[in-house]
Amino acid sequence: MEIPLPYLIAVIITGYSAFTDLKEHKIYNKLTMPSIAAGILLNLVLGGMGGLKNSLLGFGLGVLSMILWILGMLKAGDVKLYMSVGAIAGWKFCGYTIIGSILTGGLISAFLIVFRGTAKASFMRIKLYILHLFYTSEFHIYEPEESSAYCSFGSCIFCGVLESIWYLCFR
Repeated sequence: MEIPLPYLIAVIITGYSAFTDLKEHKIYNKLTMPSIAAGILLNLVLGGMGGLKNSLLGFGLGVLSMILWILGMLKAGDVKLYMSVGAIAGWKFCGYTIIGSILTGGLISAFLIVFRGTAKASFMRIKLYILHLFYTSEFHIYEPEESSAYCSFGSCIFCGVLESIWYLCFR
């Protein structure tokens, strides 16, 4: 099956963002913002009003990922990258990318916890956090205790894009 042009563009955008996120812990606005505008324009040109609707719904789904940013689970660059993927490849592709990247991030995090030998301490912190939340009804944004806890979520989004292509084009 042939891979649609917007999906290939999403691979390029997220691939470069994964590289900069791994190297510099940054996803650049100079990449995400123009790609949002270009994605909306591309879908309008290629798909008319239906393409525009698909692009705007995809962008909107990316905007909804701001909930994860508010909860401290994502950085702003990750949210803008989701918006970019949605504007370029549409709502369905963006939805699969979000699901795939979150699952990938969970697997990578679990692997890192086990690999670094911090599983017991990590699960104890989660247990205490949940108990605190249950007993006090106070929600606190997660902040890692050390800088080595950083996980490049841009690379997880890139993996989510690849998973979405596989699911939508080759399954």
